[in-house]
Amino acid sequence: MLGPYPVAAITYRHVAGWVRAMSDKGLSPKTIANVHGLLSAAMTTAVRLGYRADNPCVGVELPTSVATHDEMTVLTRDEFALLLEKVPAFYQPLVLTLVATGLRWGEATALTACDVDLSARPATIRVTKAWKRDADRRWYVGPPKTKRARRTVSLPDDLVDVLLPLVAGKGRDALLFTNTVGSQLSSSRFWMTTWTPALDAACDPRQADGTPDADAPRLTKRPRVHDLRHTHASWMIAAGTDLFVLQRRLGHESITTTTETYAHLLPDQQRAAADAAGRAMAGLAFARDDGLRDG
Repeated sequence: MLGPYPVAAITYRHVAGWVRAMSDKGLSPKTIANVHGLLSAAMTTAVRLGYRADNPCVGVELPTSVATHDEMTVLTRDEFALLLEKVPAFYQPLVLTLVATGLRWGEATALTACDVDLSARPATIRVTKAWKRDADRRWYVGPPKTKRARRTVSLPDDLVDVLLPLVAGKGRDALLFTNTVGSQLSSSRFWMTTWTPALDAACDPRQADGTPDADAPRLTKRPRVHDLRHTHASWMIAAGTDLFVLQRRLGHESITTTTETYAHLLPDQQRAAADAAGRAMAGLAFARDDGLRDG
């Protein structure tokens, strides 16, 4: 919609119409906000260079998301085990690492052998980089998402046993997790060729002859790869992990992000808060409107 116009000719109305068109096409509010932000940054540069007097993106109303935290898919340990069983053995260490650490996909797939210290107690992974795209959409390894995303994550002993043979023999700068030919793992290709088939097999188990196995346990959810991060967080919360500890483990820039994302997974704390409020109010006299009045 905007391509035919010179930079100086773009107006507020053009940008507002473009935003409405994207919304009508069904693009998510987050996607619209991302591309609007990119255009706005370009227009700010145009102003600095003297190509135009103002930024036409300023003040354009963007659609708001109605998504809720309930859209995240959290797996129980049994559900995760069903899914893991269907993941090819080559990729199981990656999937286990994602659920055991809460690392983002771009962080986990950018790890190199020197980022893993399996001799420490506890063993750790240092997150100092992540896959990113440049202006030409080419992949490169850069800093992680935020300053707090640079972090050290401790590992459970079971994961150490999984990673030991993977790290052995690798050069310090070699990628820890790769595709089957030793190159960078593509998230889209992993989704299509590995993750989706594993979900299909877990949700619709089959016998050796290809017929449905009615007696086999089946997965009733279809999580995204990113939901392994949410699953990790839910397991940590269920185990009583403090939210400030979880914030540092997940690499959230603010504790607000952690609480807003996972507060609904804290029913025990909500109950405790209600009980505390009840104790504080104990003995207070309440006025009741039960239809009875003093004369």
